[in-house]
Amino acid sequence: MRDGYDLPPDAPGQYMPLRTDERIPKAYFPDKLPPTFDLSADVIDEVSRAMWSLGRLEGLGSEIDNPGAVFSSFVYKEAEQSSQVEGTAVTVSDLYRYDVDQLQIRETVESDHEADVREARNYITSLDDAISFLQTAGIERQSITTELIKSLHEQLLSRGRSDGEDPLPGEFRPGYTAIEEEGPRGVGTRIRFVPPKPDTVPGLMDDLTRFVQHGSDWPVLVDVAIAHYQFETIHPFKDGNGRVGRLLVVLMLVSSGILHYPMLYLSSYIERHRTEYADRLLAVSEDGDWDGWLQFFLRGIREQAEEAFVRAKLLIDKRNEYESRYSDAAKSVRRLSLALFEDPYVTVREASERIDVVYQTANNAIETLAMDGVVEEVTGNDQNRVFRATELMDIVERPVNQLPESRKLVDVEQAWKLPER
Repeated sequence: MRDGYDLPPDAPGQYMPLRTDERIPKAYFPDKLPPTFDLSADVIDEVSRAMWSLGRLEGLGSEIDNPGAVFSSFVYKEAEQSSQVEGTAVTVSDLYRYDVDQLQIRETVESDHEADVREARNYITSLDDAISFLQTAGIERQSITTELIKSLHEQLLSRGRSDGEDPLPGEFRPGYTAIEEEGPRGVGTRIRFVPPKPDTVPGLMDDLTRFVQHGSDWPVLVDVAIAHYQFETIHPFKDGNGRVGRLLVVLMLVSSGILHYPMLYLSSYIERHRTEYADRLLAVSEDGDWDGWLQFFLRGIREQAEEAFVRAKLLIDKRNEYESRYSDAAKSVRRLSLALFEDPYVTVREASERIDVVYQTANNAIETLAMDGVVEEVTGNDQNRVFRATELMDIVERPVNQLPESRKLVDVEQAWKLPER
């Protein structure tokens, strides 16, 4: 945070002094949207690359009648990565295992890790409900309102991480907040950025949602990048702003018709580049460096669309493999093998309900899949056993640099030659 209040003319806002304690001497006040700048040739190229990659991903998803029955794990992947951006060690397996464990009576006190997993699970519920709302209201950006954003926040933080300060679920922050960073050794943390005064938040959020609904003359992906910057700059809530801001990206992509199912997990890119992410946001506020932020954001969209395409193709191939392998097997085995794509952790009782068979038939089907290495038991218990779809979870959780050579991420510039200017 700069010491002086004067910012370059290109900066989309200004610092203003505050009559508060010395620790928060000034706050940033962003201008209303849309900002004024010209798109560079580099940004236009990045838009083209990102849209090509998204189009390829969407085309793959459209091949499936019910994408959620095959790609639901991608929503869990986004929740995992979004949680890890916040500094936790939650995994996709943790989230699925948490779902199964909730079916059993829990008499122990919730651990810190379980609380982290529960909050990440809230992310999935929030995203699922928001997508359902958009589908009911009509897939259009006008459906994204201030009230929808508040409801997302309420769901995310409906049960606080601890018994500490109330995060005020669904309410704008009543006071100031500050974004901190680690200072030099021996100094501790220091304030990096102070978002706008709390009494300006409602008006700024209404302006933001108007922009989200109506957009600009720029490409949609540029609007998404601008909206995400503005949301994080306003920082409207006491806690959970990063998670809500990342949810907003997904909802804008879906409501704009770019994706019909949330197959993109942008949080993975932000987690890998969290320092640059924060620096790029601040550079927009203080230097008006929209070009750097847009290129960074669009590159993330493209990279994650490419990675999601790789995993989606592997999942589809595996699903086709199961359909072929169990075409002559018992109907219960075939149906359960395919049902695993929607929920790769299952108990025998859940399996019987999912494929609508009696308990013993479900147990026999699971035993067949276990012998084939499709599932494995993970608790070591004789009762209340939980089975994990080993091959599917390997596809979802495998590090990107360990994907099969034939499925490695391709360089979009090689896959699709940009026209010469």
